[in-house]
Amino acid sequence: MLNKIKSIWSVAILFYISVTFILFFSGRGLPNPSLQTEYEPKPEIISSNNTTDSIKCKTNDVYNIMIKEDPNYERRLRELEIFTNNYIKNVKPGNKNVVKIPVVFHIIYNIPVQNISNPVVQSQIDVLNLDFRRLNADTVNTPSPFKSLGGDPQAEFVLAKRDPLGNPSIGITRTQTSVVTFYGDAVKYTAQGGHDIWDRDKYLNIWVCNLYFTGGYSQFPGGNPASDGVVIKYTVCGTIGTVLNPYYNKGRMATHEIGHWLNLWHIWGDTICGNDFVDDTPTQETANSGCPPFPHVTCNNGPNGDMFMNYMDYTFDACMNIYTIGQSYRMNAALYGARSNLLTSNGGIPISGIPIAHFRSDKMIVDPGQRVNFNDESGGIPTSWQWTFDGGIPSTSNQQSPSITYLNAGIYSVKLKVSNSYGADSVNYVNYVKVLGANMLPFSIVFPPSNALINTSMMDTARNIFTWTRSSSHPSISYKWKIRKYGTSTEVSYSSNNNGSDSLISLRNSFLDSLAMGFGGNGDTVTCVWRVSSHNGLDSLLSQNQNLVFLIRNPIGIESLSSQIPLGFRLFQNYPNPFNPETKISFALPKGSFVKLMIYDMIGRELESLVNEHLSAGTYQVQWQSGRFSAGVYFYRMVTNEFSDVKKMVLIK
Repeated sequence: MLNKIKSIWSVAILFYISVTFILFFSGRGLPNPSLQTEYEPKPEIISSNNTTDSIKCKTNDVYNIMIKEDPNYERRLRELEIFTNNYIKNVKPGNKNVVKIPVVFHIIYNIPVQNISNPVVQSQIDVLNLDFRRLNADTVNTPSPFKSLGGDPQAEFVLAKRDPLGNPSIGITRTQTSVVTFYGDAVKYTAQGGHDIWDRDKYLNIWVCNLYFTGGYSQFPGGNPASDGVVIKYTVCGTIGTVLNPYYNKGRMATHEIGHWLNLWHIWGDTICGNDFVDDTPTQETANSGCPPFPHVTCNNGPNGDMFMNYMDYTFDACMNIYTIGQSYRMNAALYGARSNLLTSNGGIPISGIPIAHFRSDKMIVDPGQRVNFNDESGGIPTSWQWTFDGGIPSTSNQQSPSITYLNAGIYSVKLKVSNSYGADSVNYVNYVKVLGANMLPFSIVFPPSNALINTSMMDTARNIFTWTRSSSHPSISYKWKIRKYGTSTEVSYSSNNNGSDSLISLRNSFLDSLAMGFGGNGDTVTCVWRVSSHNGLDSLLSQNQNLVFLIRNPIGIESLSSQIPLGFRLFQNYPNPFNPETKISFALPKGSFVKLMIYDMIGRELESLVNEHLSAGTYQVQWQSGRFSAGVYFYRMVTNEFSDVKKMVLIK
């Protein structure tokens, strides 16, 4: 272990010299509602090598105000420090039982996004139960010199199963408030827009709200019983949800603050190269932020440097992964000392009553074909369960703790209805299970190359093949071919051939012509951009490149007789007439127009469309093949935006 020379005598001296003692500790908030107007925190930002701001802890502000308001608080802390040192001196590793701490989350929200969901709260509980038993998967990231120092605080957290009045609970209260932003301990009082504390001797109270310019704060043991607990901002609670801060998205703000609640100080001692009263944490100069490279040497603490991955530093959540053995002993001392009343709390023991539906699962993100185990966590001791699993196999269950398999990529909801002799309750967790799709690698479009020319016509059945490299060999991968007119943002897309099992699409020239016509091309050429996206049933990936293609509208069957601009619109008599089996129809356009030329029978039924597109000014001729029609009288009609005419012709056989 790393040595720090500490003694009960030196600790006592520090505690008696109050000014020095105040400088040693840091924090986050307010213990007394009367101080709401006095507490005006200023923005505090710590620079890091990552050039990303750190969300600071404000527990020091709580400590300083409590010292000011309660002269006996300093004395109680001195007594606690003496108890802590004696406890650590006499404790035998492994001779303690795991302490289960009942927890209540008070969700205080002004707008709906702040009203975090039950699964978010459950994800936070799951994080605490990993971090406070050193079961977190990221212990592998602890640098080798510090791995042997990792400690198990032997604390577990359970959402309360009964409230202070003995009613069933799931350990969550919800309060809508008119308060836009909380600056201090008003959140802990119903009269000030928050929620009153549940008995601190039976519950760990965690308030979640919109805090001003901080991630959270806590109250050390021995303080005001009306404000004892932890406060965190809603954007740093849990590990799921769309509002999480991207750098504080693993629930470690609560881990940090509960460390304070169990009598841990910041690892740097809250002064330059200070003392956190733990023997196996290295002395370090000040707080770290971001995620520094290892080793980060300060205060002559080489070769290993700062333990910046400690939960009591200020680094990003993804960087944190360790409480030390010494910190664990210190927290145990708090649990068996100042917070020992929690050892006999019945807050985590279920009680019968009207059920409150709630559940959890061992996984929320799985691969296709993987099983998910669900556990009922409802309050009130239900006796029957009705589960519905969208996308799951089976899709329903009456078991208390079913196991469900998900085969297809997607995001699925889970519903639970619970009941007993007192009543029933139900809950629907939307988008609860995410089934991952196959891995997709970057890919590129191949043919036709950029600036390719493609001749199109509404009557041309020849095909063009568009190809690209594969994003994956997995059979679930599909592709969509996308095209848009150059200079616009609206794309049209079509699934590739064989439902995406081939990395190509085959398109008739007549189809491409209709696309060009739909894009509203002026003249005979439309410049387009094409690309491809791959899909795994959940996510999509765009091709790395996109190519220009020129769709040249040279319609087969429509012959330009003259480029000279006619004096007016005109539809000519077909020739020959009568005819068998073909005839030619001519028409004149004094300006570019969208033209329709249709064939009708004697009773007015449309039989065939010969022209249905935009043409430039000029004189044109189109041929009608009538071999499949019987002899008789027919009509042909030409329509533009400014002109319409009909003529009669006779088919003889």
